[in-house]
Amino acid sequence: MKPFKKIGGRVVVCLLVYCLYFAALACAKEYVGAKKCQNCHADIYKGWLSTYHPYKFQRATKETVIGDFEKNNKLVTEDLNATMIKKNGDYFIKTKGPDGILKDYKVQYVIGAFWKQLYVTEFPNGDLHILPAMWIVKEKKWKRTKYWPKAVYQYKCSGCHNTGTKINYDGQKKVFKTTWADLGVACEACHGPGSEHISADRSQKAFTIVNPARIPDPSRAAMVCGSCHTRGSTPDGKYDYPYGYKPGDYLDFIFSEKPKLHPDDTSKANRQQYIDWKKSGHARAGVLCWDCHFVHQKGLANKAQTKLPGSKLCLSCHKVAGRGVHGIHSANSCVGCHMPALGKRAVKGDVHSHEFRVIPPRDSIEAGGVDKQPNSCTSCHFHKNDNLDALQKVLDKALDANQVLK
Repeated sequence: MKPFKKIGGRVVVCLLVYCLYFAALACAKEYVGAKKCQNCHADIYKGWLSTYHPYKFQRATKETVIGDFEKNNKLVTEDLNATMIKKNGDYFIKTKGPDGILKDYKVQYVIGAFWKQLYVTEFPNGDLHILPAMWIVKEKKWKRTKYWPKAVYQYKCSGCHNTGTKINYDGQKKVFKTTWADLGVACEACHGPGSEHISADRSQKAFTIVNPARIPDPSRAAMVCGSCHTRGSTPDGKYDYPYGYKPGDYLDFIFSEKPKLHPDDTSKANRQQYIDWKKSGHARAGVLCWDCHFVHQKGLANKAQTKLPGSKLCLSCHKVAGRGVHGIHSANSCVGCHMPALGKRAVKGDVHSHEFRVIPPRDSIEAGGVDKQPNSCTSCHFHKNDNLDALQKVLDKALDANQVLK
């Protein structure tokens, strides 16, 4: 009878575990939206509104649409003829759809506003699609997007441009009823669902929400930012973002990185800052994103939300003597050399490397030119008379001098 009692006891324990498991599921945390956070964190909420995150996805209105839909409003390429139209306060892009028929597609949402802006329409079954023309802010002109008409926004973008996405796809009816807690990147994108936090007693508040800065493992802490500042897909290839990820989760097994790289493995596209950082000395030392960047307010004299402008931020940790390799220029720029503008978001060179290392002209020479492999020096020395070999000799001489000075 004793063995039977032991087995019976194990069955009871297993049943209890399953009951607790399903009870936990029934009480699963839910997203509540940033306005609920504002009730207790008004100053942080106000600061967050000054960052870029809230504006990653917005409803199309006269305040949010920045592309020229009235004068400079045509885009013609080899495979596209699109006309941007504004009528009765609404915005449309006339182009051929999946059926090959020319049609006015209403712009219901916009993505971004600071480097480029993309335009999103909703099909009758509820799936969202990025329209084929995007507005390049710096150049004030239209360019072709790569997504139209096949890519479905809910699978390609929504996990990082919206907070608390519920795709809600009905496979039988083949319709989407997608909802979000917030349209853009809001509080719970970084802190996790807030329902339990809101209802908790004051003594339990800190234990019912994720604070990335308090995650003891620096690698896992950085994954909170890295879940969106990366490039790739889920292992099954269905989602171009880490579907199901919540702050505090382990990212590696639910997302496969597929970066776009130069020949020397430096990044040449946006959304790869996390991939860069992992290769850097900062990562090895445990220096995290928020050690350099404000997360709840805009930056000081820059777009990047950094805590100090330019080289002042670097020099707050790194003490550098202005001689040898650091004496090449009378006015040095840490960012210019150690974070060269190698990548492209909207226009060439509008994304800085986050590996924090100098890319020498030699790398460009070995790759067959600057067009194939950019380097730190030609970010500034781009004149036709700025010879790569000559630039490398200057750098080598300075490096030799640095060794002598040591």
